[in-house]
Amino acid sequence: MKITSELVNRYLKNQCSAEEATYLENYIRYGDPNLETLLPEEDWNSVDGDLDYANQEDILKNIFASIEKNRIRIHRIRIFINLSKVAAAFILFLGVYGILNQFTKTLVSVHSETATMSINSTESSNLYYINSGNDIMTLTASDGSIITLYPKSEIKYPEDFSNLKERILYLKGKAKFNVTKDINKPFRVHSTGVTTTALGTIFIVDELRSTQTQVKLLEGKIEVKAQAANEQRNLVRTIMPNEEITLDHHDLTIVQEVKVHKSGIDRGGYFLQNAAVIQFKNIALEDVINVLIQNYDIDLHYDKRKISNKFYSGHFNNTKQVYKEIIQEINYLHHVEISYTFPNK
Repeated sequence: MKITSELVNRYLKNQCSAEEATYLENYIRYGDPNLETLLPEEDWNSVDGDLDYANQEDILKNIFASIEKNRIRIHRIRIFINLSKVAAAFILFLGVYGILNQFTKTLVSVHSETATMSINSTESSNLYYINSGNDIMTLTASDGSIITLYPKSEIKYPEDFSNLKERILYLKGKAKFNVTKDINKPFRVHSTGVTTTALGTIFIVDELRSTQTQVKLLEGKIEVKAQAANEQRNLVRTIMPNEEITLDHHDLTIVQEVKVHKSGIDRGGYFLQNAAVIQFKNIALEDVINVLIQNYDIDLHYDKRKISNKFYSGHFNNTKQVYKEIIQEINYLHHVEISYTFPNK
């Protein structure tokens, strides 16, 4: 469905269907309710009650004529915003949404299925998709990559990747990506605090909480990266097929990790850490060491040859210095003589 002057006109006259009204209100919701440019405050204040405006039709025609005249030189987002302003101005004018100062805070309360907008950036026109319904949405990017957008999620990406050096997407919520292989154009998904990079693969990114993100790889190979605001610390992990990681991008710690071992033997290895416990099950010593270094900001010293092809399982109460107990137990069980120091101290 497209937003046209005819649709807006029928909406303002309360002559469109419920489906059309819902679709149009989605666009109104994400516009910029700066109504002063369309309806001067003195004119608004001079109107008594909720009566129809005498020059309503003429003003509507003039606004659409102005939009059409400037269509070539302005970005598409300006067109959508202007349409939103037109509809919003008359909705307010007819008394549907209350007084002007309240409107600027809350435009429309919408319970919709899907809203889509298209805007321009300096390099390429971008697409916005918002899935506010209960069913998944399937999208196909210009390179053929398939995006499965889950309910209550949003995504933004360029309409055309062909002239860009990278394929960059911005995700809020949860989505699955089936990426078309292109070794010359990395495919990067930016979620809150986390960047997931692939060349050609299938993976899922899910923002579980405000500070936690889960990434699961189904096929191929990806890099997951989070960085502190001061850029002094970061968290980088390479994920293999059927592995997954949940990280806290605020504290730069690994919350949970599922590993598949290079030997090809499925040991059901995983790591879990929460406020109460820290648990390892059939995790390679190399991965255990990486978790301890990341989560406790310590340096570990060991002989790589002694930890090769060795695995560890353990369950501890989570304390600030639990890493000491873990290292002590690993040294006792595997005779690997791991020691630790604190960086920059």
